[in-house]
Amino acid sequence: MGDIIPNQLFVAGYSRSKVQDEKDVRDIFKKYGTIKEVAYKGSYSFVTFSSEQEAQEALKGMNGQAYNGQKLKVDVVDNRKGRKSGPNEEDKCFKCDKGGHWAHEAEDDQIQDQSAVIEDLNQDHILLIHHPDLEEEDIKTKERDIAEALEEIKESEKEVLHQRDHLLIQVHPKDQIQTQNLDKEWEKKLILLQKKYKQLIEYNLFNSSHKIIIMKKRTLQELSKEQDQINSSYIEINTVQKELYLENQKRLKQKQKEKEQIVVIEDDEIKQQIQEKEVQLSFPIGTFCLNCLTQYPTDERQPHHLPFINILYENAFIDVKTQKPKKTLESALMTCFGFEDELLKPLVQSGVQLFIVNDNDNLNKKLEIIEKYNNYPNWMVIKPSKLGSSMFGGAFHPKIWILKFPKFIRIVIGSQNLHVGDWTIWSQAMWIQDFKQGKSELDQISQEFKTMLKEFLYEILPTSHKFEDLLKINYDDYDFRDINIRLITSIPGRFVGNQLFKYGMMRLQSVLYQELCNNKMEIPKQVCVTYQTTSIGQLDNNYIDFVLQCCTGRVYKQPLASEQNNKKLNQMILNQQEEEQSKLKLIYPTADYIENQTHGGVDFANPLYLKKQLYENPKFPKHLFYKYQGSDHYYWHTGNIPHLKVMIITGLDEDINDYTAIYIGSHNFSQGAWGKMEKNATQLYIANTELGVLYPPKKNSAQLKQQIIQQLSFKFPPLKYEKDDQPWINEAYYERLYKEYQQQNK
Repeated sequence: MGDIIPNQLFVAGYSRSKVQDEKDVRDIFKKYGTIKEVAYKGSYSFVTFSSEQEAQEALKGMNGQAYNGQKLKVDVVDNRKGRKSGPNEEDKCFKCDKGGHWAHEAEDDQIQDQSAVIEDLNQDHILLIHHPDLEEEDIKTKERDIAEALEEIKESEKEVLHQRDHLLIQVHPKDQIQTQNLDKEWEKKLILLQKKYKQLIEYNLFNSSHKIIIMKKRTLQELSKEQDQINSSYIEINTVQKELYLENQKRLKQKQKEKEQIVVIEDDEIKQQIQEKEVQLSFPIGTFCLNCLTQYPTDERQPHHLPFINILYENAFIDVKTQKPKKTLESALMTCFGFEDELLKPLVQSGVQLFIVNDNDNLNKKLEIIEKYNNYPNWMVIKPSKLGSSMFGGAFHPKIWILKFPKFIRIVIGSQNLHVGDWTIWSQAMWIQDFKQGKSELDQISQEFKTMLKEFLYEILPTSHKFEDLLKINYDDYDFRDINIRLITSIPGRFVGNQLFKYGMMRLQSVLYQELCNNKMEIPKQVCVTYQTTSIGQLDNNYIDFVLQCCTGRVYKQPLASEQNNKKLNQMILNQQEEEQSKLKLIYPTADYIENQTHGGVDFANPLYLKKQLYENPKFPKHLFYKYQGSDHYYWHTGNIPHLKVMIITGLDEDINDYTAIYIGSHNFSQGAWGKMEKNATQLYIANTELGVLYPPKKNSAQLKQQIIQQLSFKFPPLKYEKDDQPWINEAYYERLYKEYQQQNK
């Protein structure tokens, strides 16, 4: 699990008020030798010396010694003290409540060409989350630091209130309240409070993340209570800050009213009635969103972080708990690879007509299943048949919702399934847009979206159950203007001729080519494709070359057999053009990230799928792997577990500009999802059913794409795997646990 680092020391036992930064730490230890690096973490630090001897002298000299009245704790860094994870004999399964083995056996990947990947098979089997323990003395140090921080903040609050009262009672010669400098004073105090508030969050986060949390089967209500407990620690700080802000806003509004003249318009009453009837859409234009994980503090959430329940209300940004909005959702069609009663029961019990289109996991996959779920009269489950032996085993994997409200429909396309974990633990990406009733003249892109979506829904549903009949809508009654993406679909089959460019990777190539030409932009010769995936299929150099060629927008040309066999010629060309080659970067979590850095830990890593046999093949392209890490743009993404599927196509410099294309959806990086070329590149074979959206190259689109990149839950550009990094492979982890278990029992 780790090694001793003899020249690196762990330092604790002090508070931030005594040791405030890296410089203070260096001052303590500089007399013992040359310090290569100091990692200041607040209430603890890591100090790296140039030699083991210097580190030992610093350890002897400072461990247990007092500094500014506080007793320091110094020790050599020993990574073997990390957490111990894995299941116990007594553990029970989250899903079936049975003991025994760690998880149910995954079904075999039955796709004929071994190229498609079925994910999420053991998604909701939860055992324990293990976190590193701090010794009792360290925990006391954190508690003391928090107490000191709270005391400082209270003193700051008193000072703010005192100065506010003092300013308010200052009387102008004309008996008016002097408010000239009030804004500036409040601004200074608000900045001070915000700094203290941020420090307290960091203390609480560090302290809470080092406790052992035992997970059990929890309802959404229980998860909500846990979140409320986390948020309660921030209430004391926020109260004064909000009071100051609201009072200031009230005063500024009053000033504005005094300056403005009231203008009376004869038709005001009529205009007001029209505005009340006008539909207020939460997503009038397609919007990039993430799900709202339980690790996000309420006061730190961004507008694009949406809980499951909020998407089901007309106003998706309303505070559901406090404002308790009226439920107007009438019916919902949701496709997924898997779903869970616990998440969907409240929706059904509220009276919504629910239709779930799910992957056919029946033994006879050719059998079409349409049934009322658990005898609910308003809950139907549809499992489309998998006809044709060539498609057998392909996953039904798209994630699209159509939500019918009285005056509009909401369409959600992304990576999300319908388990509790999908909305509380795993990070998801979605595109959402509302379409109100009405008709307008559609441009070519909007008309294509409307037509393609209808065709896709007809393809995936049984002929006896059209989506318009299920939802009781007339599809043509809705206005599909302002579309800012292009649909990318995959349907199982073999496609030739005019249909060759309709699905999968060839559809992506076709869209890129169209957009570049329509915007009079040059088709690039090389690109950098960064693909964040949760599942990886069978890869080889030919398939990677196919993907990279398509992502330039150029028509794919398969190398001739003579060119493929001429290794000398190929190597010479490769050497000459090494600097100009397109690049592929696969973002996939390391084993260390899942085991030691995530909030959920290994028991929530089931969506991640990579076969050990594939990875250990000498021909497998291991050099393509890059680390999955939380985004630097939002601190609370740290330690999330990915279930997104995101492709970012840029130039080799990885700059986000008008040429950039961003894909989000259900496609993992596999031949089964995107398809592979057959018969000298004249036929495309696809095994899975998939759906996603592409923000294409377009003039004046750079700002939107830069915003999306900043909102992603992972770091871009990514960092390459280091020499000792290994990808997370479920079977490898449990094999290692079993070996450790055998050794302990010898």
